[in-house]
Amino acid sequence: MKIRTCYDHGMNIDLFGIDGCKGGWFVARQHASTGELSTCVIDRLDLLLDWEHEHAIVAVDIPVGLSANGTRACDRHARTLLGRPRASSVFAPPTRAALSARTHEEACAINQAESGKRISIQAFHIGKKIAEVDALLHRHAAARSRLFEVHPELSFMHLAMEHGGPRHGLRESKAHAPGFALRHALLVKCFGSAIDAALAARRPAQASRDDVLDAFAVLWSARRIAVGQALRFPDPPDADASGIPMAIYC
Repeated sequence: MKIRTCYDHGMNIDLFGIDGCKGGWFVARQHASTGELSTCVIDRLDLLLDWEHEHAIVAVDIPVGLSANGTRACDRHARTLLGRPRASSVFAPPTRAALSARTHEEACAINQAESGKRISIQAFHIGKKIAEVDALLHRHAAARSRLFEVHPELSFMHLAMEHGGPRHGLRESKAHAPGFALRHALLVKCFGSAIDAALAARRPAQASRDDVLDAFAVLWSARRIAVGQALRFPDPPDADASGIPMAIYC
């Protein structure tokens, strides 16, 4: 899907908002040269661009940086900001050692040995994608200045705040029609018809409707990162044992 957008902030780099999906990664992209918006699904993040040489802002809804004790300050900040019930959407990622586990029980055993804590089934199910991002950041040092962790519910919260909403996460779940409609309406204010075009072009076997909305919410935060308007938690960020920054942007 490709559509023109009137958004122009003088940026000269491509912007990406990315969410994990059944087909791999759902990508919403704003092209630097034209401002055009496009979407696609890619198998692997290393196919997105030349990480060592291409300059881009890549915002992704996946944990970036892994704590040895299983606890990250950025997750605590995000939960506090979102409040109930959206705080539950921020779950602690596995330790790096637990990423190699083949079953949830195995992952819990490894994680507990490392940190004293088990991991949620949600964290286990995205373990392969966390490992993919972690490997990318270890393989390409330049990616650490291009790839940023964004939680879409924080993006939706700040989008709503820009339009007079309260300073907490959206109460309505996107799994239900009113919550989906609210998030859709917020994104239409930013991206216009590109949202409905992307939803219409979506292949259900590759990505859900929620994946589309989340990718565009993350792209909204990528815009803010590019122009220096994004918030990050914590500030300054912590770093994990490999020197990878651990911060959530919105």
